[in-house]
Amino acid sequence: MVSEPWKISYAAAVSGTGETGQPSRTPAMNQPPIQATPQTSMPQVVPQRNATEDIENPLHLSTNENPNNILGSPPLTGGSNYGLWSISMQVALEVKNKWSLVDGSIEKPARSQGHYASWRRCNLMIKSWILKAVHPSIAQSIIYMDDAEEVWNDLKRRFSQRDPHRISTL
Repeated sequence: MVSEPWKISYAAAVSGTGETGQPSRTPAMNQPPIQATPQTSMPQVVPQRNATEDIENPLHLSTNENPNNILGSPPLTGGSNYGLWSISMQVALEVKNKWSLVDGSIEKPARSQGHYASWRRCNLMIKSWILKAVHPSIAQSIIYMDDAEEVWNDLKRRFSQRDPHRISTL
């Protein structure tokens, strides 16, 4: 038997008798080698996931999600365009089914919970989208915050200030 790096083995076949009347031990040259079937265990049953369940799960990231996506346009530059920017970002996050992580509907799980890793990936993805959608000087001030909800609330607190002079003029 020849040992190959693959899990295939060859066997010699007895092909009749030789001139002496003894069975010949040489394999027949015109027959293909016999392939040994690998021993396999029963395949494990993997539950099929419904695509709708994935889409409806806010902790699901599809394959086309990218941390370099720019969701809000134009970028947040300050209080002058915060209103339009925040609406644009909220719509984009709702379309991606991620707004619930920003508005606090889905709370941060404990590290010991099974879905913490999924929550963390989604949180970091949202944070990267927000960082891409703000002016670089603003990004420098929020980059060290851990949670997307914390980043959102900080931007809201800083830039949604109402200008009393402008309100009185209107």
